Amino acid sequence: MSSLLLAGDIGATKTVLALYDTNNSLLTEKTFRNKEFSGLSDIITSFLAGQEEQPSRACFGAAGPIRENRVRMTNLDWDLDGSALAAQFGMEEVLLVNDLVATTAGAVLLPKDSLITLNQGRPEIGGNIGVLAVGTGLGQSFAVPLLDELGNNQFQPFPTEGGHVSFAPRNQEQIELLQLLLTRSERQTPHVSVEQVCSGMALPDLYAFQLTRCPEPEWMRKKRLATTPDALSPLIVASANAALTGITGGLPCKPAVQAVQLLFDILAAEAANLSLKVLATGGIYLGGGMLPRVLAHIDQGRFMEIFCRGVYRDMLADIPVHIITNPKTALIGARQLAMKIKK
Repeated sequence: MSSLLLAGDIGATKTVLALYDTNNSLLTEKTFRNKEFSGLSDIITSFLAGQEEQPSRACFGAAGPIRENRVRMTNLDWDLDGSALAAQFGMEEVLLVNDLVATTAGAVLLPKDSLITLNQGRPEIGGNIGVLAVGTGLGQSFAVPLLDELGNNQFQPFPTEGGHVSFAPRNQEQIELLQLLLTRSERQTPHVSVEQVCSGMALPDLYAFQLTRCPEPEWMRKKRLATTPDALSPLIVASANAALTGITGGLPCKPAVQAVQLLFDILAAEAANLSLKVLATGGIYLGGGMLPRVLAHIDQGRFMEIFCRGVYRDMLADIPVHIITNPKTALIGARQLAMKIKK
């Protein structure tokens, strides 16, 4: 039986697959656009085509709650079954994990040059860690240190669906945002999750909210009206970034800048919430595909002022806060988890 490992990071818009040998060396890697395939099995078939040696074990990180090695993905119309995939491709085992479990497993392995530190803090040796990932949605996970068979500390990641908890506004601006979203809800029992105000898919609503507070430049109005809904978030990000450089072709787009700032404010508060819930005295890691695109907008002082609040503000001030810059973190984690599958 082959000793190759297959690892995958399955997002809402793209899937990244990588093949590794027994020495952890990368053999090949490829990125696929999900909309061009009917499901993960088609992507695996395309990826493995022409490979002389096939993998014996695999681990895939996927957005959604994993139950009995199956998942219905949250923001993608795919159903995955680890046992069925193993049988289809002749593997010993295919392990499905929540995408944030994979990210967390990878985050603890990252070198310092893959992190931007917002708060050095005073990390507790053996303390829990928390991870939030701002991508299409908002993922959350945590890890606790456990002793392995050799007596060494190894972090064990655990999944959550924390992005779907209720949004708790922290000031008048955010109260007005919540009220706006509640009035627009089509549900019989309206509910606004934190993911709906702190993610890539939330940006259009954050922008629409800011339009009630400040005027939109005419050039941006024309671009927005000519943009398809799926391209609206990238347009808002580009307009916000252009405002920092002064290259806008007109007046800076203040609503775009304020929408991104509001996202960071909400992220800071939610990162503190996760820290308190899991006692993440070992550190908080912020990842996801959204953050690298808007890093220029983060105000370190403002972020930490929001983060350090309430009864335990002093403890929160001691928690290190890092931004993950390595886009392959979830893939690294999936590889690590695939290695732990017992033969």
